[in-house]
Amino acid sequence: MRPALTRRGGVVLGVALAATASGWLFGARSLNAVAVPAAVALAVTGWLVYRAETPAVARDPPRDGHAGETHEVGVRVEGSRTMAVTVRDALGDGLDGDATVRTVADGRDANYAVTYRERGRHAVGPARVTVADPLGLWTRTFEVGDEHALTVYPRVLPLTAPPRALAGSTGQADERGEFAGVREYRHGDPLRDVNWKASAKRPDEYVVTTYADEGTDATLTIAVDVADGGDPGRAAVAAASLLDACLDTGAAVGLRTPAETLAPASGDAHRRRALGALAVLGHGALPSAAREDARVVVRADATGVHVTVDDDRRAFDAMADAADAEVGA
Repeated sequence: MRPALTRRGGVVLGVALAATASGWLFGARSLNAVAVPAAVALAVTGWLVYRAETPAVARDPPRDGHAGETHEVGVRVEGSRTMAVTVRDALGDGLDGDATVRTVADGRDANYAVTYRERGRHAVGPARVTVADPLGLWTRTFEVGDEHALTVYPRVLPLTAPPRALAGSTGQADERGEFAGVREYRHGDPLRDVNWKASAKRPDEYVVTTYADEGTDATLTIAVDVADGGDPGRAAVAAASLLDACLDTGAAVGLRTPAETLAPASGDAHRRRALGALAVLGHGALPSAAREDARVVVRADATGVHVTVDDDRRAFDAMADAADAEVGA
C-alpha cells in the first residue's frame, strides 16, 4: 500500500500551502520560514515511509483451550529501520479481544489478550502492520504473516450428581470389593488407600491396600447424538464434562460423534483429541447400533440435553453445578 498522510500530516500540509499562498499573494516573505520547513518535513518523512521494507512479524500463538478462557498472544516485529509500528491481528469468529499492539520494529516483545468466546477451530492472523515516520506525518500499511490455527474446546462443568451407574463403571462406586492384600504405593494412588500400619513396618516405602475388584481398568464409550432442534453446543458441554470426569478417574474413554470415532484410551493426548472432536460437534444422528454399544449416551433434542447411562436417564442440567448449568459452549 502506498504511503498515506495522517491527520497530523494533513494539518502540516495545509499550513505549508496556506503560508505559500499568503506569501505569493501578499509578498510576506517571512511566511517562507513556515512553508519551507513544513515542506521539507513532509518530503523527508514521506521518503522514509516510502522506502520502508515489508516488516517481518513473528507470533507466539495462544495454545488450545476451553471456551471462556483468556490467553496471551505474543508479537514481535522486525524491519530494515527502527520505526514505530501498529500491529492489528485478524481474529476469527469466536475469538474476542483488542488485537492491536503499538511497538517498534526492532524485535522487542509485545502482547495482547484474546478471549475464547465460542468452541470450534479458529485462526489468529494474518497481521496488518502500519509503519509510521518519527514525526507521525505519514503511514504505510502492510499485510504480513500467516494464520495460526487454534482449537477452542467446549467448557467443562463440574458434575455434582453423576449417575450411580457411571460412578460404578469408572471405579467410584460407594462399595468396594473384599480385601485382597497390599502392594507398593504408586504415584496417583489415592491417599485413602495407603495402609499406614503396614507402611510403618517398611520405613523406605509406603504400601496401599488392594481389593478383589481391582486389576481391570474401567473402559467405556460416550456416544453423542444431536437431533433436529437440539443444541450442539450444550451437547458438547455435557459430553466434555462427562469425558473429563471419567478420564480423571483413570478410565479409558472412547467417543462416538456423527463425524468421528475414537477408540477408548486415556492420557492427555487422548483427552485433547476427544475435546477437539467435541469442539466441532454439529447436528447429526448416530446409528442405533452405535448408541446401543455405548455405555454413556448424550442426546440433545428440542427438550434439552439428557444423559443415559445404562437405564439411568436424567437431564444434564441436573448433573452439573447449578451455578454453571446455563453456561454456553
